Amino acid sequence: MSGIRRIISIGMTVLFGIAIYCFYSLKYPYHLHFQEQYQLFEFTWAYFLRVSSVPGGLADWIGRFLTQFCYYAPAGAAVIALLLCSVQLLTFAAARKKNLSTYALSFLPVIPLIAFYCDENALLGGTVAIAILLAASALCRQIRDRRLRLIIEAALIPVLYMACGSLTVFYVLITILSECIENKAKALPFALISTVLAVACLLIAVHIFPYVLERLVLGVHYYRYHNILPVMLWVAGLFTAVTACLGSLEFWDGLSRKHILSGSLIYCLLVLLGTGLTIKSADWAKEEWMHYDFMVRMEMWNRIMMTADRKNPDKPMTVSCLNLALSKTGRMSDHQFDYFQNGPEGLIPAFKGDFTSPVPTGEIYWHLGMVNTAQHYAFEAQEAIPDFQKSARLYKRLAQTNIVNGDWGVARKYLKSLHNTLFYRRWADETVALLDSGEIFEKRPELARARDLRLKEHDFLFSETEMDSMLGLLRVENPSNDIALDYMMSWCLLKKDLGRFVELIGMVTAPTMPKSYQEALLLRWVLTHDSFEGLPSYLLPVHAQRISRFINDLQAGKKEDQMLRDYGDTYWFYYYFRYRS
Repeated sequence: MSGIRRIISIGMTVLFGIAIYCFYSLKYPYHLHFQEQYQLFEFTWAYFLRVSSVPGGLADWIGRFLTQFCYYAPAGAAVIALLLCSVQLLTFAAARKKNLSTYALSFLPVIPLIAFYCDENALLGGTVAIAILLAASALCRQIRDRRLRLIIEAALIPVLYMACGSLTVFYVLITILSECIENKAKALPFALISTVLAVACLLIAVHIFPYVLERLVLGVHYYRYHNILPVMLWVAGLFTAVTACLGSLEFWDGLSRKHILSGSLIYCLLVLLGTGLTIKSADWAKEEWMHYDFMVRMEMWNRIMMTADRKNPDKPMTVSCLNLALSKTGRMSDHQFDYFQNGPEGLIPAFKGDFTSPVPTGEIYWHLGMVNTAQHYAFEAQEAIPDFQKSARLYKRLAQTNIVNGDWGVARKYLKSLHNTLFYRRWADETVALLDSGEIFEKRPELARARDLRLKEHDFLFSETEMDSMLGLLRVENPSNDIALDYMMSWCLLKKDLGRFVELIGMVTAPTMPKSYQEALLLRWVLTHDSFEGLPSYLLPVHAQRISRFINDLQAGKKEDQMLRDYGDTYWFYYYFRYRS
């Protein structure tokens, strides 16, 4: 290509890469954090052999290596942008015709990949495999001796199958179609040999590796769930083959004077297609939940409050993160009902046997002081990871809970694995040193706090139906455990159990009765008395006057949206219009 066209082509790639980076770093960063926390990449030879010794293992190992940089969202976004731009450039390199039109066309395979990585279960190994296959195809195209080139292309099929897995079918497709375009009459023998080799690799793998045929066909490590076909990844692979072959047609020679116009048009159309597909594929509800989970993980309590003030969360998992932040900042008893509440599920979600929901719920138990339960949730979440990887985040939590429980030998096993990582090594090494010196609780206040708050004689797994009793026991054994008190009182309020709430109100020792508690006591008074005569002095007149207006409006049949506008920040509105037990 000429100088001006080369500059235009470079500009296309740079703009595309910047757009990808901005999307994942600014609009979709918490999906990247989610990816990172569900793997444990270790810099050991044993780990490399374990991962790479299956079909597609090398691409998976490289993908895992790159995924660890998602610990920092900007770094993870840069990795994805560079990886996708590499696929685009390699697609162009695999084409025989080098002009601005075929360059613009080489962006086609990247479009489904952007949408693919809007899915939190999409793994980077798939795109790494496509990049390796394209690189192999492009390098083979440089060999001028046809016979030598065909021998090498055929010989690479089993090698690439081991390195990249079942996506190797697109390498086979590219080489066959390219040969058909260049040598129509002589392409059949090569096509037959390549097809036989590809099928043979798959059939032999079934007998060598402990995977069923379906999993080998879908790919061992392209997607977190092995029984689901990653459609967008396979569409991208198909597009690489189609684009590489289209880029070899003589058709493009007829556009020699119009490549700037045609290339610009193709590029703009693909940008529009990519934007629309990305918007459709992005799951903003999950991104919001992952955002809250990340803030809880990093203990960004005030940031959670600011986020909720901008947009009130309404899903149980996000509301539970908000409620933890309210308690950690000392605002729960006064301001809990300033925000949407959806019942006890929004306080402490029930256990589910998946690999996602127990993680933020386990954080709640950790901060409450229920160390054994936090450990149980972390262990169960890790065992439920669909692709059987380990989790660096959960390894860290399991190390902490075992230290608090005095099982230092078990903790050291988790710390040994974390020592082999990039971003957790320092924490693991410092923790081991503190264990050796016996200063672990002096230098790690979060562990000392958990040790002090945990139940000394009764720290066992419990029935969720007895949550208020367990929380009360935490408070009784440690009167400084204000979070347990917040959760105990809130549990009764959210279940609308005013009788139990009144029984427990004596445990509240605040100099001034909190707003939410006053509202609950006033509601109890209204439901059991005919007037406000004899109302306790700690129930302020301003709240009594407001509940009178609320009852009058309720009896007058005002609509819910009107009541929300006037009383949406009160416990009374929650009691009458929200959670139905």
